Amino acid sequence: MSITLKRAVMAAVTGTALFGYGANAMADATFDLVQALVDKGVLTEEEALPLMKSRANDEERQAKKEKSNPTLEVGKKGLVVKNPDGDFSIKLGGRMHADYTDHNGDSDLPANRKPVNGTQIRRGRIALSGTVYNDFDYMIETDFANDGVSVKDLFLVYHGFNLGTPLELTVGNQKHAMSMEIQESSNDIMFTERSFVSGLTTPFFDRAIGVNLKGHGENWNVQSGFYGDGMGNSADNSNNDEGHGFGIRGTWAPINEKDKVLHVGANYGYRKTSDLGLSNSNASRFRYRTTNMSGLAVVDTTIADMDDVNMAIFELAGMYGPLSFQSEFAKSNVSRKTNADVDFTGWYAQVGYTLTGEARTYKGSDGEFKRLTPREAFSIKNGTWGAWEVAARYDEIDLEDGIVAGGEAKRVTLSLNWYLNEDVRILAGYSKSFDLDGGALKNADGSFADDIDVISMRTQWAF
Repeated sequence: MSITLKRAVMAAVTGTALFGYGANAMADATFDLVQALVDKGVLTEEEALPLMKSRANDEERQAKKEKSNPTLEVGKKGLVVKNPDGDFSIKLGGRMHADYTDHNGDSDLPANRKPVNGTQIRRGRIALSGTVYNDFDYMIETDFANDGVSVKDLFLVYHGFNLGTPLELTVGNQKHAMSMEIQESSNDIMFTERSFVSGLTTPFFDRAIGVNLKGHGENWNVQSGFYGDGMGNSADNSNNDEGHGFGIRGTWAPINEKDKVLHVGANYGYRKTSDLGLSNSNASRFRYRTTNMSGLAVVDTTIADMDDVNMAIFELAGMYGPLSFQSEFAKSNVSRKTNADVDFTGWYAQVGYTLTGEARTYKGSDGEFKRLTPREAFSIKNGTWGAWEVAARYDEIDLEDGIVAGGEAKRVTLSLNWYLNEDVRILAGYSKSFDLDGGALKNADGSFADDIDVISMRTQWAF
């Protein structure tokens, strides 16, 4: 074969590979064609060598490209970008809770105590989370609900300890190590509102800036932390020290199977007021509002001379197939600067049953229930309807002790929940607060208020 013809053949081989295939296919096709030409004697091995080297170089370049390219995933967990080794990642998530509420039984209340009925975007959050250098995780979550902006979670977690037991050290704005119900996300609980126990916990043991150490296993976790005030603290501009506190929570699940769970837990928390008498950047106030939007509190008291508060909580929960149970009992002791100490209590017990047969998800390393996952997502086209759940709760709170008349209340709450898929659910609820004794909620004529009924609806999208 003439030199000119050989060059034409080699050019044709190279051109066909370049324009007819992708990167990997091009390299394989080049090798096959060149090898066939060598076998037929069209090209010598010396003449074929440059093309073989070109294939090797192509493979090396492709391997480097694949190793450096990040992966992109879009699905039920949001948008996730990570490098090939998984040492770095970023996830975009969020939630929307669109609520409707309506009250009954409030006609005799004074005009300034009337609840607000209507619609609200209760939560509208954007969250960024991920991993840095494999050993660090981070979370940045902001809330845009109520036409304002607030920071919810803003923390860094180090989990690179090599001590045999998984440990996590968290620094930043985070929840206190307190209460199963508070630890559980609002995306996962079975009711639009948390129980009366949150009237004791959230004013003092919700989110704050601090450091928390957590050890955990498949069936247990123990965590404890020290915290300053929340991110809304203004003490830096007033030459006054902020308050501080700590919390410790331990849980154990002696039974922890896919559809069978027995959970026990215990908590202790302490919070000292600031120089301004604030507790976690808020007034030293115990109260429970019927809904976030209404502002109507069935129990309410402000302890102006509070020095500190100590709280103990005991947890008992379980699950058997589609049936689940959860309860907590809480007691607060409030030390006062100029008056006698007072004690407040609250408790709840709730049950849930999945009509479509799914079991809830329990995570032993966190000691909490997660969102229900339907076996089949709702689809008119496929004739599937997601998962349906019914739930009931009874709770009580007592803010009456000595001269403090914060009120007492009992309540029954029912909820019907429709899980269209893992990200979307609709909650329809009804609650009746009754036996509203004490001085917290009175009618216009001075008598104690009667029953307060609340109907609620929520459309939730969370990913």
